[in-house]
Amino acid sequence: MDTKTDNYIEICPGCLACYNQGRLTFYWFRITKDTTLKQIEQALDIEEIHRKAKTPYACGGDEVHIQDNDFCGGEYMSAKELFGYVQLLKLIPNFDYVRAFKNIYLMEDEFYYPEGNHEVEVSSMFKEYAESVQVFDSQNDVDIYLDDTFTEINNIDYSKNVHNYIDWEKVRRDLMYDYKKTEVNSKIYLWREI
Repeated sequence: MDTKTDNYIEICPGCLACYNQGRLTFYWFRITKDTTLKQIEQALDIEEIHRKAKTPYACGGDEVHIQDNDFCGGEYMSAKELFGYVQLLKLIPNFDYVRAFKNIYLMEDEFYYPEGNHEVEVSSMFKEYAESVQVFDSQNDVDIYLDDTFTEINNIDYSKNVHNYIDWEKVRRDLMYDYKKTEVNSKIYLWREI
């Protein structure tokens, strides 16, 4: 499957004190699979935010607020939480895979950052998803895949027109009990949950 989405996410770290005083002091920061924890920590530094936003650091604030992002993340994500997304980006062709996962599951506790370690452990749930998810262009493609899956599971011999007696719509509906499905950017993401 050819995916054209770039494999990065963007955050908009801003100064909370400026925001509360009616000024927008922020900038956009791109996170890729090669971004380091140190780079993210620098991006979330209050003085760096003021420098990149080209506003004087006269507010006296010290809290960073993620004013916007392109992946439904929270407003107060830490550098370690954001670095967890770097680890996810290494597992998948593009970030739409994470968006699809987040459409089904809440993203909390999907990875953790062990203290004193610079590696993030991604949950087994996301690893299984990343290894098994399939991307389709249309619902018709999904239906064909489910039809093929059903025949493989049951090793049905279609000789003598047995095929005509199968209610394929019901088969697909029953198969979907074992699958999760969502659509992101005109692609259908499908994965087996059990």
